[in-house]
Amino acid sequence: MSKILRFRSAIVYKSRDALTYLFNIFTFVGTNPLENRSQRYYRLYYFYSFTVNFICCLFCPLSFHIGYIKLRHVLTNSQLLAAIQNAVQVSGIPIKILVITWYMKRLRHAFDILDELDVNYTRREDLAKIRECVRRCRKIVLIFCFPYYSFELSTIALGVVQNRAPLAAWVPFLNGQRAAWEYWTIVLWDAFVMFFLLCHQLGSDTYPPIFINIIRTHIQLLITRVNRLGRAGALTADEHYEELLGCIRTHVQIVSIAKIVAPVISVTLFTQFATTATTLLNWLGNVEYPENIISLAFFSCQLLQILPCCSSASQLIADCERLPDAIFHCNWVDQDRRFRRAILFFLQRTQNPIRFSCLKLFDVKLETSVAIGKFAFSLYTLIEETTVGTNTDN
Repeated sequence: MSKILRFRSAIVYKSRDALTYLFNIFTFVGTNPLENRSQRYYRLYYFYSFTVNFICCLFCPLSFHIGYIKLRHVLTNSQLLAAIQNAVQVSGIPIKILVITWYMKRLRHAFDILDELDVNYTRREDLAKIRECVRRCRKIVLIFCFPYYSFELSTIALGVVQNRAPLAAWVPFLNGQRAAWEYWTIVLWDAFVMFFLLCHQLGSDTYPPIFINIIRTHIQLLITRVNRLGRAGALTADEHYEELLGCIRTHVQIVSIAKIVAPVISVTLFTQFATTATTLLNWLGNVEYPENIISLAFFSCQLLQILPCCSSASQLIADCERLPDAIFHCNWVDQDRRFRRAILFFLQRTQNPIRFSCLKLFDVKLETSVAIGKFAFSLYTLIEETTVGTNTDN
């Protein structure tokens, strides 16, 4: 924990520092073993990883669905809706875990590319922008922690107050109504399971906005470099040309980072959109007090899972659209023919902004997250105006 929280001691930040918290989470949940460790470490780590991810990927989805099916005659309508929304959300976690684990080696390759990008920036204002990016990405993780674990605390506390299992999940060989020790064992198990499930959610949900913010920062730094092209009168024609080639290489490296993270964002965010639409529809249902407190905490988590990523993606598109304008307005007129030919090539390569999509079905942008909310509300209105679900007591 001290390693995770120690970040102010560094005088000069690197872009890779923005990923420190994120990859510490991946290490904690068993998907990112540390490098250059002993064989004993890897044996213990893989055993720990198998145990945690077996519980999160296989046991929990089955346990949550079996739980509300077995207890459907005991739970109230509000408690049943809460149990269903938890089960739906947990069902999407295995997909995210498998995708992130599959692409983990590619994700670690982004560290090397970021180190190569940082070599180009020695000015104070450029280093300040990198430092701001690092702090913003670390704050994203810390900000996500508050609603996530507030949801866990409110769920566990309400379950204890109402003398019932907090998650209404099936736990083999235990029955909370049979003995006090069995009930408290179920409560501790639910708290343990929720902690690791939320850790997985924390990693998979902060991953897209963090990487998109890093890409945005380097696009902005590249725009600043492009604006200076051809304006330093003390440089020779060859030096101006080398600066231009450096900008072109930087753009290629930024695009390569986007290609590394795009497959993970595509699958994980599509899964999140699907589960969010379903659980939002559930949240709009007739949830009564005090279950509506938990539903409000759950709804805040849902907003955090899609809004920051969609907002950052929209801002990235806007930043990328500024790059061709910066190229056109640089001082290419006074340069030689070789420079002007290269600038045309650079201008043509930057016409298409960096976009992320969900399984190539729709783009990730702010309008998409708003459309998800509209879809859930429209579907809820349709159900309310028909006879579907009117006989819930039966």
